[in-house]
Amino acid sequence: MKRKEIMILLTQTLVLCCCVFLYVIPVSCKLTEEGIRITAGDYAAPVIENLEVLDGRTLKMDFSERVKVKSVVVSKMVKNLSDSMEHSDTIEASPALLAAGGKNGSIETQTEVSEDGLTVTYTLEEECEIGENYELFGVAEDVTGNSLTFCIPFVGFNSRIPELIMTEVQIKFTGKSGKKEVNRGEYVEFLVLKGGSLGGLELAGAMDGESKKYCFPPVDVEAGSVFLVHLRTAGQGCVDERENLNEASAAHSADGILDLWSENTEARFNDSADVILLRNSAGDILDAFMYADEKTLEWKKDAVTFAGQAVAAGIYEGEEISEAVLNKSTTSLKSFNRLDAKAIQDAVKNGEAYTYPVKNNKSLWKVETVSPGLLSSGTL
Repeated sequence: MKRKEIMILLTQTLVLCCCVFLYVIPVSCKLTEEGIRITAGDYAAPVIENLEVLDGRTLKMDFSERVKVKSVVVSKMVKNLSDSMEHSDTIEASPALLAAGGKNGSIETQTEVSEDGLTVTYTLEEECEIGENYELFGVAEDVTGNSLTFCIPFVGFNSRIPELIMTEVQIKFTGKSGKKEVNRGEYVEFLVLKGGSLGGLELAGAMDGESKKYCFPPVDVEAGSVFLVHLRTAGQGCVDERENLNEASAAHSADGILDLWSENTEARFNDSADVILLRNSAGDILDAFMYADEKTLEWKKDAVTFAGQAVAAGIYEGEEISEAVLNKSTTSLKSFNRLDAKAIQDAVKNGEAYTYPVKNNKSLWKVETVSPGLLSSGTL
């Protein structure tokens, strides 16, 4: 009798273990004439491996496996709505999902799947605005029925990317001088070698990280012109100029040239060492600047990667920290200045063309008194 009870207990335990085992592994059960047969199954949704903006009306998306797209919506992002995390019992979906789903206006979009099913091309009925933020919302399904719902942001394609170089970099900030509020902030001065639209360009510091990069607005600039990007809004007069180039009145702004201001209110750029990159929305490096003090002997955080990208782009010869400009005496009134900036501007105005991106090295820079909007005419 005891043996029978033990056998029943063992049988129950075995059945329970099998149920748990079947529950946690990706298999399915099939009933046949011979009994139950365990078969393997595919329960993983497809993965998006890449999204590329090809032109003003075309996007290309690569998937990890063969898919078909069941629905797709392209709409312009609405600030404070598209990125909203709000949910409500009074509406059928969150504001972000409604925006992505086209409730706030959408662009008619056609889809075409490649023969192997791994690539989907989206063709928009109308041109995206240069530098404007959009989002692609859709549902993709693989051959076994696993679906993926996605919402991916992208920037309107810029077919007129300008050629720019950094000519002055201010990394220090002073809020007060004694009891007086001065708010001298971080900025970068640019010289335009070839005109175009700034829309979609990005300015990123390795030590700040990707989340703190500055995204340029879709503003046109002309060859030979100079403009400033201020990386911190502090105090009065921090105005993004579009028509009146004398409108900004904050410290380090310059009359007669374009002043652009980030909405950021916190510190930008590292005081000791950093790598700053200018790039387009596709990730191509357009210009780079590296600096380091004597105490910093090696790159930290993402600076290693950024320095490598500057070398890969042909701007710097080496990625070692010894290739960086020496950061010895920068203050809120002293900045890094490119010594051949005025000569390059004169050459551009005379119609000379430069191989772009333009090469850079530490011998081309010197710490001088800040001169926002006034190119350095120092000697090399």
